[in-house]
Amino acid sequence: MPGLFPGIHFSRKERIEMEQKRNAKGEGSFKINKDGTVTHRKSVGYKANGQRKILTVTAANKTACIREMKKKEIQWEKQKNAEQIMGGTTVVELCYLHLKYQTEQKELRPKSIDRRECTIDRHIDGYTLGRMQVQAVKVADIDNHITELIREEKLSASSIEKVVDVLNAAYNWAMVRGELEKNPVVPIKPTLVKRIQRLQQKSANEADVDVLSVEEEKKFCSEALSVHESTGKYRYAAGLYGMLLLHTGMRCGEMLALRWRDIDFEHGFLTIEKSRSVAKNRDSNDDKKYVIVEGPTKNVKARKIKLKKEAIDILRLIKIHAVNAGGQDDLIVTTNTGQPNTATNLEHRMATIFKNAGLSDLSGGLHIFRRTFATRMYENGARVKEIAAYIGDLESTTERYYIAVRKKIMDGDNVNQVVMLPREMKDMKSQEE
Repeated sequence: MPGLFPGIHFSRKERIEMEQKRNAKGEGSFKINKDGTVTHRKSVGYKANGQRKILTVTAANKTACIREMKKKEIQWEKQKNAEQIMGGTTVVELCYLHLKYQTEQKELRPKSIDRRECTIDRHIDGYTLGRMQVQAVKVADIDNHITELIREEKLSASSIEKVVDVLNAAYNWAMVRGELEKNPVVPIKPTLVKRIQRLQQKSANEADVDVLSVEEEKKFCSEALSVHESTGKYRYAAGLYGMLLLHTGMRCGEMLALRWRDIDFEHGFLTIEKSRSVAKNRDSNDDKKYVIVEGPTKNVKARKIKLKKEAIDILRLIKIHAVNAGGQDDLIVTTNTGQPNTATNLEHRMATIFKNAGLSDLSGGLHIFRRTFATRMYENGARVKEIAAYIGDLESTTERYYIAVRKKIMDGDNVNQVVMLPREMKDMKSQEE
C-alpha cells in the first residue's frame, strides 16, 4: 500500500477489511483507492425530497478526509437551513438563497455570480435591512436602506441600482415560489430609480459617455505602437491588444477568448462566440482562489463581423509577434510568456500607455475603446440597431451607454463638451480626418 502507510505492508485480507471498515456509528466509511488516496463517505441526513444526503470527499489520507468532510458538513448545514424560506429567514439569507438557485440553474455567468455575491455581502449584509426577517420588511425599510447608501456617498449610482435589482429579484423569486405574498420593493422602485438617476445627472461640461476624442485616439495609437530605437521592437507588449479593441468594439473578455481559427484573413471576417474571465473558484476540491472561465458571450450575442482594414492589419502584426506558433487552436491574446492573458493585466498595461501618452486623466478602463468604436460608427452615420448588432449588445444599452452625443472640444487646456448640430458634426469629423 504505497503512499498512505509507507513501510507498512498489509495482507490482502487486512487491506479489504481496512477498505470496508467503518468509523463509529454515524461517522461514515473510508475506502482506500488503488492510487493510495482515501475516499470518505458519510450520511448527513435527508434532502427535501426525502432521499438520504450522502457527502463524499477524497484526499491524500484519513486525516485530510476528516478535515474536508467537516467543511462540506458546514456547507450542507447552511444549505439545509436556507432550503425553505421560513419565518426566521433574513433578507440577506433570502438574497443568498436566490443566488444559489440562479447558480444551480446556470442563469448567471461566473463573473455575474461574483458581482451579485459582492453586492449582497457589501451593500446588504451588515445593514439593518439585511438582518430583518423577510416578512417584516416594509416599503419604508427598502426606502431607508437606499437612502442610507446614497448618503454614505461611497457607491456609484449604478452600484446602488444593482442593490435595488438584487432585492427586487429575490423577493419576486420568493413570490413565484409561493413562499411570500408581497414584494416591498415594487411600490417604491420607480421612485428609487428616479432618485438614483439624479445622481447620474451631468453638468453642461461633463461627458454623457466617456470616449476618446479624435485627438486623444491619435495620441493613444502613436504611443501604443511606439518602438524602441535601439531594438526596433514595440515598447508595449499589450499595445496591439488595445488597438484591436479600439478597432473592433469587442469586449475585453471576448478578445481574450479569441483563437486564430476564429479569423478569416482571406475574407476579413471575425467570429466572436466565446468570452473568458477570471472568477472566484467555487470548486471545494481545488485550492486555487480564482480560475479562468470560458463561456458564451455576454447576452449570448455570438456574431460574425466584417473587420476594418486597420483591425486586419493589427491581427497580422499580433500573429507575426506571437510568442506561440500561432496555430489554429492557440489563443490570440497572451502574455510575454505565452500564457492566457487577463483583463486585469491588460488594464494595468493600458494605464501605463495612457499615462505615457498624456491621457492619464481618462476614466472608463478598457471599455473606453468599445464606447469610442460605437461612437465613431454613430458619427459616420450608422444606425443604433447596426451598432448594437456589430458590438453584440442591446439597442437600448448601446444608445444609453456606448454612444457619446456630446463632442469633446479642446480650448487650450480647457475641455468643453458640446452637443453639435448633425451637419456640423459631420463637417467637423471630416476636417479632423
